[in-house]
Amino acid sequence: MRATGFAVVCTALLLLGGCSGEEKPAAADAAQLASAAGAGTQKARSSKIALETTAEDGRKVVVTSSGLYEGANSKFSMVAEIAGEKRDLIYADGVLYYHLSDAQVRELKTDKEWVKITADGKDALSAANGALMTDVVEKLDPTRTIERISKSGKVTKSERTDLNGTATTHYVLDLGGAPAEVWLDGDQRPVQVSMDKVTVKYDSWASDVVIIAPPPEAIGDSR
Repeated sequence: MRATGFAVVCTALLLLGGCSGEEKPAAADAAQLASAAGAGTQKARSSKIALETTAEDGRKVVVTSSGLYEGANSKFSMVAEIAGEKRDLIYADGVLYYHLSDAQVRELKTDKEWVKITADGKDALSAANGALMTDVVEKLDPTRTIERISKSGKVTKSERTDLNGTATTHYVLDLGGAPAEVWLDGDQRPVQVSMDKVTVKYDSWASDVVIIAPPPEAIGDSR
């Protein structure tokens, strides 16, 4: 089965993890930045996310998401809009669930609304996207992306600045030749991240986020 737009969403999703609080000194290097942002993210535990980018074929990609950050048990609920077409995705319990369109339901001749994609799945959808899904989940989890920054990033500039009404510290980084920008609020939580032509914005930190996998009776076979 061909899941329209799914691969585009996966390649677009790049994530760190937040907007008030006591002003903290700017991090001197990537390790300090990662430590501060990691602590702020883990303390808040959840946020809302908005992502915008443009696919290689020119289509606009907009993703709105809620994230619940619990390490290996992190969960995400997403609505992805690609050229006006919307899709719901849920990541929970180590599985990515994809909500079928009406056309896909008819194509599969099923009464199930969801299919699941796993890293080692043998079905067509998992075989095509399982490895990509694993990469996406790592980017969705802010603690994992922060760890990447601590290992390969270098802070080249930092400054105090106002971003859309929020007092932030703006960092410019070199990630092994790839530029990135990170804005942290006074509680050391990401407010915005720009990387690889993708802009991700974070708000509503420590909000009440509940993410539950679809019920088993609603999950079908994607083959």
